Amino acid sequence: MKTKRTYHLLLSVFTFPLLIGSVLLGFSSCKDEIDASNLVTKTEATIGDYLDSVAAYSDYMEILSVVRTGEGSNTSSLASMLSAYGNYTCFAPNNEAIRKYVLQVTDSVTDDWRVLYDTDSVAIIDLAKNSIIDNGDARAYSIADFPTDGGAFGLPNLNDRMLTCLLDSTGSYVINGMASVDRLDVQLGNGYVQGVNTVITLSTSSVFDLIAAAPNMKVMATLLRETGWADSLIRFRNDENYSTDGYPETERYQSDIQTGLPIAQHRYYGFTGFVETDDVYERELGVTLQADLAGNISNFDVVLDKLREKCQDAYGTADADDLTSPDNAINRFVAYHFLDGSITYNRLVHHCNEFGYEPGTDLGNPQLTNLSVDVWDFYTTMGKYRRLIKVLQDAEETEHPIYLNRYREYNNGRSGNYRHATPEPEVRGAMVYAQNVYTDETGVQQTLENNAENGYYYPIDDLLIYDSEVSTNVLNDRLRFDITTILPELWSANIRGAAGSFFTRDYFKNIVNVSDESNIFYLMSGVSGGGSGRPWSDYQGDELIINGVYDFTIKLPPVPREDSYELRFALNMNPRRGMAQIYFGEDPYEMQPTGLPLDLRIMNTDNMNLPSLDIFAIYPWENDVEDDQTNLTTERNLRNQGYMKAPNYFWSGNNQIVRAIPGASRRIITTQRMEPDKNYYIRFKSALEDPMGQFVVDYIEITPTWMVNQNEEDIW
Repeated sequence: MKTKRTYHLLLSVFTFPLLIGSVLLGFSSCKDEIDASNLVTKTEATIGDYLDSVAAYSDYMEILSVVRTGEGSNTSSLASMLSAYGNYTCFAPNNEAIRKYVLQVTDSVTDDWRVLYDTDSVAIIDLAKNSIIDNGDARAYSIADFPTDGGAFGLPNLNDRMLTCLLDSTGSYVINGMASVDRLDVQLGNGYVQGVNTVITLSTSSVFDLIAAAPNMKVMATLLRETGWADSLIRFRNDENYSTDGYPETERYQSDIQTGLPIAQHRYYGFTGFVETDDVYERELGVTLQADLAGNISNFDVVLDKLREKCQDAYGTADADDLTSPDNAINRFVAYHFLDGSITYNRLVHHCNEFGYEPGTDLGNPQLTNLSVDVWDFYTTMGKYRRLIKVLQDAEETEHPIYLNRYREYNNGRSGNYRHATPEPEVRGAMVYAQNVYTDETGVQQTLENNAENGYYYPIDDLLIYDSEVSTNVLNDRLRFDITTILPELWSANIRGAAGSFFTRDYFKNIVNVSDESNIFYLMSGVSGGGSGRPWSDYQGDELIINGVYDFTIKLPPVPREDSYELRFALNMNPRRGMAQIYFGEDPYEMQPTGLPLDLRIMNTDNMNLPSLDIFAIYPWENDVEDDQTNLTTERNLRNQGYMKAPNYFWSGNNQIVRAIPGASRRIITTQRMEPDKNYYIRFKSALEDPMGQFVVDYIEITPTWMVNQNEEDIW
């Protein structure tokens, strides 16, 4: 199902010839907000005007004239849309690119797009819609905003798909691994034209189909077929069972936010795969792959025997002869490679307000060049046995690569800077590549498609096994989960870090038992609800707000190993927050309360008709001082009351470390012995009958108690 859009045509006469010289020469830098120069006026050239004036784009402009914005005959053409108010990024293919595309689609029958349109209109419609991003109220993308690491732009194109960009070794910007931008930053009144030398196409294949089509991933493709996981990765992207019935408005207002937030109109399925290339299996298993005449692996039994030996050491020998069993070691190995959610490469970790980092003026599109400290997230993999995978971006290594299950020591003392404490990591982990670059037998390099209709796969350079090194070294640490990493629907819809939204009560599979009085919002500082382009005092700058007389339950991620853990919940207090009773347990329908209700309404001001609650009466807060023993005493007193200061790892928009903000702290919920193969839930129920009460979910920590008992935990 495609997203339907409505556009309004501006009825005016444009004086394009007088301005074309200045348009081609005038380029603007990034701006904080949209101003009048980004809107069409009677004296400004539009994208439509420009394309109509350049002979090299004549075929493209004709195509835009016949392709419509919607499905009805009364909808505007894309040419009309690009001549109207708005902010658009247009990746315009030239005539030569279009004719090559038509020859390819028609098997060299014709290079005339009109003939193709008569026989296969979808190919031409996709050509047009794949090339345009509607930036809405935000500015269109200049090259200064382009991802350079193979990641995706922040907004989808008109086909509701994400485009990726890589700055290659020649200095060219390559869109979706295929189209080089050969005409940069033609700035018009309603956006930018970025000319490309190849038509941008997007695969309609599934994640499995793209892996199976990759000539350097034959081992994983065979494993997916043999284990049955191939069938699990072909689910259609759009959940057609999802409905917004009962939510007649197109947007809802969250208290304190002046602008309405749109109700999510779609719920998407998606998958993210981390896949070893065949040479990794050859190196790690000590076997040379052999191929038959059809190109299949002829000695797969040898590969399977070698891999089974490694996997059974990590996963056990249950159902050893049945690869389709979820208990089988090979099956569990394959499952650990996939996430139930679709994530673009540049959003595998989320940069916003980590220690020492300046994101730039656009928090929805933070700069990814000058990084300060390592950033990581923990995700839950697929399969019967849910397991954690750590995804880390190395801030100090050249090109800032991303690794899976990397572990290293940091300068994490009270006066430290959280930079690397040693030159090399204790556990290297597997490097993740944004694109699959394959060199064939003739030495020719090809960039293979890894952007599927229902997700992405990323090549990795080492075997990915959940073994004892991962569970007892990499993950035997404080686990800090931003709430968004628990909600794969946010990744698949590309909402995380990019757009504020309101959600139906059944939108998230990991938020259950939601009462009718609960209203769920996602907010990103600087993107939704204000923030003036600076981060709030939230971890990674975003938060989930549930307001009303709320009652909801969150399914927690799994723990890495059986152990005693301390469960903590991030607090972000202000007078508008409510009071909640918190519950914990293994059964989402039957849980036990954990202590007294949590009151978040502190920090009252005189002009608000709200309870006057003093934070310092709630818990014995003291600012950090130079004397470490005094600080330890303060922290001990806080722990005795069930609280902790916030981490030193992130800061708020006023350049203040969040640890120094009394209202941003952590509540110790419970200490429990937990097991990796059990599910655990945490419930939040309003203790007040306040229809305007707010409850913020920012991050959750699960920390092994050995760190607490042995004073091994740092302040970061």
